[in-house]
Amino acid sequence: MEECSEESDDGAGSRTYEILSEAAAGDEALLGLARMCRLGQPIPNLFFAAVKRTLASFPGAELAEHYRRARVGGAPAPDLARAFTEFALEHRERVVQYLETRMVQTNEVGRCAYLMPGFLTIALENPGRPLAVLDVGASAGLNLNWDRYRYRYSSGVEFGPADSGVVIDCDDRDGLPSLPATFPRVSFRRGIDLAPVNLGDDEEFRWMQALVWPEHAGRGALLAAARDVWLRSRPTVSQGDALELLPDALGDVPENAALCVFHCHTLNQIPAEGRARFEGILREASMERVVYHMPSEGDRVSLRRIANGSATTLMSARRQVHGKWIAFDTHARVSPE
Repeated sequence: MEECSEESDDGAGSRTYEILSEAAAGDEALLGLARMCRLGQPIPNLFFAAVKRTLASFPGAELAEHYRRARVGGAPAPDLARAFTEFALEHRERVVQYLETRMVQTNEVGRCAYLMPGFLTIALENPGRPLAVLDVGASAGLNLNWDRYRYRYSSGVEFGPADSGVVIDCDDRDGLPSLPATFPRVSFRRGIDLAPVNLGDDEEFRWMQALVWPEHAGRGALLAAARDVWLRSRPTVSQGDALELLPDALGDVPENAALCVFHCHTLNQIPAEGRARFEGILREASMERVVYHMPSEGDRVSLRRIANGSATTLMSARRQVHGKWIAFDTHARVSPE
């Protein structure tokens, strides 16, 4: 099994899951259990989430103590792998139920820390105009509520409502670009997803929490706080293929609004032909109105202005996948493609 250690040098990985991946790779019983995952799903993430979701019903289990230790920053104990193996096999039937019915579908609120500067850059270019945001691969649509969150950057700059229950901290390496102090009004917000998540369903929420790795208590708390905002302000997320729904969704955007299409780790799930079609949809729409496009794929986030079929990059930055830090490329603020 692959290790769940993405960007572990800055705390984004999971030492717990690294150890368990190594253990599972050499255990035929665990490998056989993991092979029950739904086709097309990232097996390690789904497998570990299924066990973690099952574990929530057995707080007194030995493995639960290991996960509690990880959550508060404790080093993994030597018998972690044994405890995991025994628990997973003992509760095999329940684990398989999750493997066969669930998907790996997260909604990382921390990513708003690097999306928000893009939205404010658009506002800077469109003073007085409302903003329209369209999230492709929106999951529950938590990032559509970006303007209802509070942002604190390491340089001391803060944005957003001071009374928000969602507070996102981010290390802005080398500082932020010049941005307006206030958020624009958002007059249109919509998401598109193959399988939208309904956070009004407690079980859906518990599954999303199960997808958070044991060490990442902060991410779990942020998800819970964002859910509270979601329950008060539910964004519309349409179910279906983005390539099929996007043209009509673009047509629904008010003409007086500055339009931004954004996505986080979505295009990597679409074949090359589909990505070319996606770009074509945006460029075609730009013949009628300016389209701002903010992709967060790979290890970067960027902001493009597309007008009359031509694109210009306004902002580019490296960022940590969960929004823990961002580093802007000052030389790439405005450049034609």
